[in-house]
Amino acid sequence: MKIKLALMTLLLTMTVSLWAQNTTQRLVVWQKNGEKVYFDLAEEPKTTFRGGLLIITTNLLETSYQLSNIQRYTHEGVDMDIDAIASASRDLMVSQSKAGVILRNVPKGTPVRLYDPAGRLLETKTSNGASSIQFSLEGRPHGVYIVNMNDQTFKITKR
Repeated sequence: MKIKLALMTLLLTMTVSLWAQNTTQRLVVWQKNGEKVYFDLAEEPKTTFRGGLLIITTNLLETSYQLSNIQRYTHEGVDMDIDAIASASRDLMVSQSKAGVILRNVPKGTPVRLYDPAGRLLETKTSNGASSIQFSLEGRPHGVYIVNMNDQTFKITKR
């Protein structure tokens, strides 16, 4: 009887643990060697790209990864689309269409970069402060693209 109770307790603990892992909101860096590195979104990870590196800064640490060693990075436990992200930022407006992505109200002189899922820079545009910045996704393969502006990063999916 004690063994049966201990096994049931262990099973319940494992089930709750797996459920908690699946609902934790976090950034996941998938390395080409199969390893995954997790950053809890409560730590406010910010991603930037510089000199062939993916740099992740949280309120606790800063770490960098060679882009050539990164397969991709994703978010887990987050059910938010680009419209929700855009509405969370007061002045910046981001919209996506089948043709591409448009950023409005980007501060003058701010460079905005478009990356492919492997972290390769595809295009850079700098805001003149008066008009919107648009990246066309026409002619590009379906998949995930990253738009980076200062400390803000947006994931765009072309379907």
